[in-house]
Amino acid sequence: MLSVIHTWSAYLVFLFVLATSVTAYSQAKYAREFTPGRYVLALVALDVQVLIGFIVYAVGGFWDANPEIAYFHPALALAALAGGHLLMRGAKATTNAVEAHRKAGKALIVAIVLITVAIGVASAPPFLG
Repeated sequence: MLSVIHTWSAYLVFLFVLATSVTAYSQAKYAREFTPGRYVLALVALDVQVLIGFIVYAVGGFWDANPEIAYFHPALALAALAGGHLLMRGAKATTNAVEAHRKAGKALIVAIVLITVAIGVASAPPFLG
């Protein structure tokens, strides 16, 4: 059950982070005041998704799976978290609202690219064994 939730919620988190990144660049275009709430919420959704994934990984014994599932998928998920949070920290520290929105958008784009690769790795047929 948790595995099914993790699989389908990955697509919802992907869409949410994508929509939030588009919003970030829209806010930068119109020089709106920077408030990190919605961007942090997108990263928290990603955090929850990765946490569910690691629970599924531990309970399901996926460390014995093919290398793309056992190693690459979790590593890419952690990279998405790390990249997103580190870049978001820079956005919060920026005083210029336009630049802060752009940095937040960049943080979410980095996370979404890594999410896309992680979903692709998990969804692809086994290629290493």
